[in-house]
Amino acid sequence: MEFYKVQSIDEINSELILLLIERFKQNEVPRLQNLYQYYLGNSKIKSRPSVDATKPNNKIAHPIGNMITQSVIGFFLGKPISYSSDNDDFIMKVQDIYDKAHEQSHNVKIGKQLSIYGLGYELIYMNELNEVRLAVLNVEECFMIYDNSVEQNPLMAVRFYDVQNYLEDTVETFVELYSATSVQFLKIVDDELKLQEESPHYFGEIPIIQFFNNEDASGDYEKVLDLIDNFDQCISDNANDIELFADSYLVLSGMSGTDSEDINEMKMRRVMLLEEGGSAQWLTKSSANQGIEQHIDRLRQNIHQMSCIPNFADEKFSTAQSASALRYHLFGLETICSIKERYMELALEKRLKLVTNILNILGGNYNSTDIVMSFQRNIPTDYTLITDMVSKLHGIVSDKTLLSQISFIDDVNYELQLLKEQNQDSLYSTSDFTVTNPNDSTTVNDNTVV
Repeated sequence: MEFYKVQSIDEINSELILLLIERFKQNEVPRLQNLYQYYLGNSKIKSRPSVDATKPNNKIAHPIGNMITQSVIGFFLGKPISYSSDNDDFIMKVQDIYDKAHEQSHNVKIGKQLSIYGLGYELIYMNELNEVRLAVLNVEECFMIYDNSVEQNPLMAVRFYDVQNYLEDTVETFVELYSATSVQFLKIVDDELKLQEESPHYFGEIPIIQFFNNEDASGDYEKVLDLIDNFDQCISDNANDIELFADSYLVLSGMSGTDSEDINEMKMRRVMLLEEGGSAQWLTKSSANQGIEQHIDRLRQNIHQMSCIPNFADEKFSTAQSASALRYHLFGLETICSIKERYMELALEKRLKLVTNILNILGGNYNSTDIVMSFQRNIPTDYTLITDMVSKLHGIVSDKTLLSQISFIDDVNYELQLLKEQNQDSLYSTSDFTVTNPNDSTTVNDNTVV
């Protein structure tokens, strides 16, 4: 992936924007489109030409990219990201914004982009009701422009897209430029950018956030594309050999007088009368089935190994006796998810900062760093082990930290509030609890010894 850099924002003009859009279309879009086709299962084998029309040409593609992406997303984001803070008012307002914006499902969409393309884009905007909303942008229509500093600070986000005019049968291209203070809406007319509208925004920074999957901005299955192609080819060629075997020739020796009528009668009666010295046998191509199966198994193993995605059909997963043993088999997947988490956390912190800026404009006085986010893997949990750990650490570690270790608790602050209300209700019910002696009219308080 290429990073577009300039010395300062003053160098960004219409000519540069148009140049970078064309550069992005030529250099980046083909790669992104190819990765998406592998996600759909449309791998290289689908375009294999037929050399001989008389021979089978199977094109069996396996949606391995889809399998890898779904496995990673399910493990990494199958359980929602949780947020906690000592500032109850702040966390409640942020959580309310996130809930209305369907932040949990939105994160899964971003995770899908990261797994397929290696990067993703999110737009934070205000709707007609002045409510904060989140949108996932098409990675084939977005790029960032950075400065040349060691920090590579983003100077502007560019979004371009085509709109089909069905009445006039034409295609119009629109461009949106997002800076730290405003959004410019433009249209490409005669190879020039024409400004249509400019609107301010109040997020304080560029409202488009770029997510990275890893340092290389590569997809989860991008490095195993050649293995996928070879796997598809082997399976397809093996299917061709099976069809060729079914279309084998019957060789009749010493039966030169046999005609088509005799052959048809033989097929119907399923009886063959051979003359003395005559013979019948199939003419087939010898097949090294064992070697082919070994090669296919090796390819399958390499795909799982190189992508760090375990083969869940493997016997070791069904025989794992504990969550700890299961985690051992998932070590490779956990490793890549740990890297994904670090990079996604950076982008989520930026999102939180933009939301905090809006809350401060509305009268708040909050600091985005007061909120801590927590990722949890979607893996069968040994609750007995966790309960034992929480019990032993009670009084040594804060209740908030302990509750954050329990996977089925999404909102730690809300759980603490429920626990506080429960304790208060229990206290009130204990102090007000009375017993009436049925034998007399004496009313006994629960604290009275009778």
